[in-house]
Amino acid sequence: MWNLRLWRSLPLALWLCASVGLAQTSRVIVLENADNVEGKQVNGEDAREFIGNVRFSQENVHVSCDRALQLLKSGRVDLIGNVVVVDDSGVTMRSPRGVYYRDERRATALDSVRLSDGKVLLTAKFGEYFVDPKRAFFRRNVVVQDTSSIVTADSLTYFRVEKKSIAEGDVTIHNRSENITITGHRLDHWSERQFSRVTENPVLIQIDSSNTGKLDTLVVRSRVMEAYRDTLKLLVAIDSVEIVRADLSALCKLAKFYTASDSIVLRGTPIVWYQDTQVTGDSINVYLKKRKLDYVSVMGNAFAISPGDSNFPLRYDQITGELMRMQFADKGLQRIEVETRAISVYHLYEDSLANGLNKTSGDRIIISFDDGKVQSLRVIGGVEGQYLPENMVHGNERDNQLAGFQLYTNRPRQYVSDGQRERQPKEK
Repeated sequence: MWNLRLWRSLPLALWLCASVGLAQTSRVIVLENADNVEGKQVNGEDAREFIGNVRFSQENVHVSCDRALQLLKSGRVDLIGNVVVVDDSGVTMRSPRGVYYRDERRATALDSVRLSDGKVLLTAKFGEYFVDPKRAFFRRNVVVQDTSSIVTADSLTYFRVEKKSIAEGDVTIHNRSENITITGHRLDHWSERQFSRVTENPVLIQIDSSNTGKLDTLVVRSRVMEAYRDTLKLLVAIDSVEIVRADLSALCKLAKFYTASDSIVLRGTPIVWYQDTQVTGDSINVYLKKRKLDYVSVMGNAFAISPGDSNFPLRYDQITGELMRMQFADKGLQRIEVETRAISVYHLYEDSLANGLNKTSGDRIIISFDDGKVQSLRVIGGVEGQYLPENMVHGNERDNQLAGFQLYTNRPRQYVSDGQRERQPKEK
């Protein structure tokens, strides 16, 4: 996203005016051409003006413009018309006008700035470079783009010594290859560490087309987002994390998105909803295959809750244990496998009439589904079962909730908004 060579050469480019008027530097400035050189006074100050096809160089920096005006006492230098700065590394900067202030050791590019090294292009309405702190600043319609991504912001500051960039305002980062867009109000980027952080209401949006031609949109919200562009290709969402994608939603305190392995790790009181099923546990891992939900692993205090028949809203099918694995296919949930102190509660219906429930426990419980309905239930090791007839279930639904039953009502929905979102799970 950010090319280091461009930023290393940035001071050379914004030093365009300094090359004309810095008598204090020991480096030799060569005036290669000017159609005309005139001595004159500007507001009572002696000045020199270089007119027509002006070209000069200093070491590996080459500057050209239509006209240059040097004020000898104040040390201000104006470059006017078709200003082009090139260094030997291939960095080129273009601007209609530039000014260098000797006493402030500050150079500005006015009206518009275009900076490129052949791989990365930066454009802005205004650019400024401070020599002593080695800091560059751009503002108004700032755009940085390369072959894979584009960043826009109201302003951008680059710290040359720290090799750090800060984009502020309405910040947008768009990755073309993954069709991912992240918005926020501040982006900090460390080029050598290949690390970025987005703060102040960051939102990630990824739009994908399904096999049916429908758009499948992933939305992630959190207080902070961090990206690691090394071999891990890791994106981390931190604090008050909300995830929404089609039938899948999640809440947690920390989410790690591993692009290479197509997996999501959820930590910190994670809650996952798939269609009407709610899943909780100490930690939850979500695995995708070709951007589709493949399976979910729940470690520690795993608990899944699904509503039964809509005519009996207080009845919930439940399964719990220490470890849970949920397998998915195109038709939805295919299989749930629970290990270690596994317990299930499954309500029975016959001709749309309630017919009691089965409560089963064992070392391992495997439930298979077809089109969202239970097809089989198998228990392995330490099997215990209990059937409760309808007269013992009716009116006693809460008594049949397993230990740890909590139904959350703050499932995040598919909308893009910075506000009005609940930070803590609410229990029903």
